Amino acid sequence: MQLYEVKAEEYGQAGFFAHVYNKSEFSELNKGKTNGVHYLLIKDNKTRFSIVLGEKNGCLYSPFSAPYGGFNMKTPQRIAYMDEAVALLKDWGKGLGMKIKITLQPSVYDHTQLSKWSNVMFRNGRLTNIDLNYHFDLSRFPHYEEFIDRSARKNLHKAMNEDFIITHLDSSNNADVARAYSVISINRKEHGYPLKMSLQNVTDTVKIINADFFVVSHNDIDVAAAQVFKVTDGVAQVIYWGDIKEYSNLRTMNFLSYKVFEYYHNKGFRILDIGPSTEDGIPNNGLCDFKEGIGCSVTQKMFFEL
Repeated sequence: MQLYEVKAEEYGQAGFFAHVYNKSEFSELNKGKTNGVHYLLIKDNKTRFSIVLGEKNGCLYSPFSAPYGGFNMKTPQRIAYMDEAVALLKDWGKGLGMKIKITLQPSVYDHTQLSKWSNVMFRNGRLTNIDLNYHFDLSRFPHYEEFIDRSARKNLHKAMNEDFIITHLDSSNNADVARAYSVISINRKEHGYPLKMSLQNVTDTVKIINADFFVVSHNDIDVAAAQVFKVTDGVAQVIYWGDIKEYSNLRTMNFLSYKVFEYYHNKGFRILDIGPSTEDGIPNNGLCDFKEGIGCSVTQKMFFEL
């Protein structure tokens, strides 16, 4: 096989992407956050792999502005081909004098292929971090109250007795997007969490990624919200969700999470990716406990350097 650097258009024409964050449209939207974007194809008699990397701080990153990146494959590939692709990529990076940093999808997305990629990258580079990434298996939703923990069940019952109203907003309407974003922004400030996407970032991104926004209101006041992206077949990902602290005693997050799970189960999705509850591998115990309490499972999200 050989590695070729191509323009965004040719990369896009290859036509296969592991997820929305690897698409050329998303990379082009966010290329201003880098010193340059590189679109690569790896071919023999056909294109077997592709990957996009962004230059930042003297390194090459996949992703450079997303939760995860990695290689694209049209069909599952033999591990020998995967080894060769990583070796070619590593040599290409050496030619530029830069390390390559790759964050894989959480293993729940594709246990077989991601396990193979983890092995290949570990042998050709080094593992730099493991985050704990939570997800909800939507096939379990019809039996939800049977497997959540006792306190979560109690909190859900309390929330269901409140006069909450959940509204599915119009992602093509900037005012609706801003409405959900406003609640999330308040939540992040109250908890001291970073809010990496500006409102403009969000409105620009939802023009190229299918997204859903939800708000929970109580007596006509918006008290919780969620922003969710549809990232690949059968998988949606919570980008942000949260409530306003003043109303948390009403168990707004138990209500919101239940209703979001219900929505995606009814839409036929397989997995709702809730995201990590670790920062550089260090767990936020409160977030871990909450997500496990509402029925989420955990898998590994691995970071490698080549």
